[in-house]
Amino acid sequence: MPVVRRLPVPPVSNPFVHHIQWTWPLIGKTILGAIFLFPLRLLLLIFVAPAVTFIGLIASYGYDGEPNSHIQPWQRKLVKLTFPLLARIGLFGLGYNWIDIEGRKAPFAECRILAVAPHTSWADGVGLVFATLGRTLTRLENKFIFMQREVLMSLESIFLDRIAPGQGKILKAHLEAPGSYLPLTACPEGTTHCGDGLLAFKSGIFRAGLPVQPVIFEMGPRNPGVSLWVYSGLGTLASMAAGMCQLNLTFTVKFFPVYKPSAEEKADANLYAKNFQLYMAGVSGIPALGYSFEDGLYTTHGKRLGLPDLSGAVQHQLIYEAFGFKVSFVKEQMERFAEVNSSKTGQITEDEFCQYMCWPVVADCKRLFQYYATDPSRQDRLTFAEFLVGLGDLTLTLCKTQDTHQLEEEAFAMLSDDDGVISTASIRESLAGAQAMSSADLQVLVARFTSDDPSSNRKSMPSELLIPCWSTTLALHSTFLDFGAFLFLVGYSPTICLMIRF
Repeated sequence: MPVVRRLPVPPVSNPFVHHIQWTWPLIGKTILGAIFLFPLRLLLLIFVAPAVTFIGLIASYGYDGEPNSHIQPWQRKLVKLTFPLLARIGLFGLGYNWIDIEGRKAPFAECRILAVAPHTSWADGVGLVFATLGRTLTRLENKFIFMQREVLMSLESIFLDRIAPGQGKILKAHLEAPGSYLPLTACPEGTTHCGDGLLAFKSGIFRAGLPVQPVIFEMGPRNPGVSLWVYSGLGTLASMAAGMCQLNLTFTVKFFPVYKPSAEEKADANLYAKNFQLYMAGVSGIPALGYSFEDGLYTTHGKRLGLPDLSGAVQHQLIYEAFGFKVSFVKEQMERFAEVNSSKTGQITEDEFCQYMCWPVVADCKRLFQYYATDPSRQDRLTFAEFLVGLGDLTLTLCKTQDTHQLEEEAFAMLSDDDGVISTASIRESLAGAQAMSSADLQVLVARFTSDDPSSNRKSMPSELLIPCWSTTLALHSTFLDFGAFLFLVGYSPTICLMIRF
């Protein structure tokens, strides 16, 4: 049986989950901060919020957000004079007493795009205004939030729907439109996380093929993590209030040399994004992860299904590059996985795996389970990520094999005994379980494709008859196939892939 590939073990189990360790010293500091610091900082925010909203309304008046539309020169001066100061006051009110800036922002003529990572908090937006003063690439939902809308519009920000198709063309139109006066600042990860690595970068800002300057937002080591804004953690208001109760939150902005794309990267935005992530990881020392924005969606979806947080962390970017699994397909499999996982631990047993595959608990099903379970420390249970990798490896890697004889051997090895034959009982058991075939159909099929084995005095099937057997079975009984049976035929017998391909 072939050996299934294993995804690299990431340095963090799920970057979208963060639970604060509320130690007694931290609780004491937070209580004292709530008494003495929180009221003063709240007064600062009460002053800043209306001021920046009012200035944003004036500065964005007449601007409709289209690529060729821009605010007036006097409005630009107003933004440049007031926004950095108000942003600094706002950061002080949020608990960031000192902000350190390292390096130099490239001139607008040299670089028009700044890529900011890791994106960990709602405070990153305020830091962007203070440190870079650029037009931001943000999600469409922010256009309908009071105060955020006015500020973002005055910065000529670009609003994109992260799920709807065709957003790359809209972004490219904005980047190529003449008349912009601010660089575009974007978080190419597309979502917030705990900051222990760099998520896979989306290709949006790289579609224009322009040079990009990496910018690292680094929270200080003394920060207790109260300002992290993730899918499973403190909410927005709770995170904001907890940060305002701390004595000092540190914040560092680091500018690195501009990255200039090659001809191949200009032609392929996905390649550009991947190479830039690796470059940014190299210059900053922060590891590049295989997780992406979609893993956050899986985490939320799994939570709704009653699965633990770790179930959604499947390293979507690596799985998509290897097998082409889309979000809708992964969510469907997660729903089926949650149905059979009665304990809701995020790990299924052999019996639950056979139930998932719509197949009785037989030796062949257990053998397939062991093929999927790649973790030597936990071979009696199977995680959702392991199932996706095993399924993808069987249905894609083996299907691309050009050697027909190799496919025959792999399929035969999966069903045969140690003596090199497949018994009639094994054929009946496997086919009946996978395709709900009647006894009469099985009798006809076995009689047609079996031969006497004098040495063992039983009916057996040689490997050269395996392909026509499965081919006839698929042709005669395709109407009985459900999704589980299809997974069995494609995943358990790779020869079917060869027949479908031709």
